[in-house]
Amino acid sequence: MSFTFDGMTVRPLSDKDRPYLDALIAADPYHRDRMNADYFLRLAPGEDSWALEDGAGRVVFYFKTATCVRMSIQFPPPEGIRDRARTADALIRGLRWIAGIFQVNKFREILFDTEGPELTQFAKKHLGFHDAPGLLAYRIPVPQSQNGNNQMWEGLPQTSEKVG
Repeated sequence: MSFTFDGMTVRPLSDKDRPYLDALIAADPYHRDRMNADYFLRLAPGEDSWALEDGAGRVVFYFKTATCVRMSIQFPPPEGIRDRARTADALIRGLRWIAGIFQVNKFREILFDTEGPELTQFAKKHLGFHDAPGLLAYRIPVPQSQNGNNQMWEGLPQTSEKVG
């Protein structure tokens, strides 16, 4: 399935892209030691890879998508050491359960922002989170249908629109 907008085409990747991808990655100092063409071509459930081509059919860039979820958590204030232990246990067991639900729904990553140094350390030590340098987030607005209700889009956009 391909998509077009503004005279450009977005198409799924295929093995025909491998030689060009290999050459691009080998020449890129930010990616050459971190990935190869398989990063874009061997996909897990919930992932897709695409090429954006200009009107002449030249690849402008490749991109890979993975279904991701951003979690936010609010805690009540702890009332003592027992409360902290109960919360820690609930976080460990709860995240395992939540991650299982996310996994069967094809989410491939959990993003978690916190300003709390203790929670950051706990999440890294006990929950398996890691620092992700260079992480940027973009919030996609909830689409509005023609009648103003928050429902799924009624069709794919045919032009790019100013966002933000």
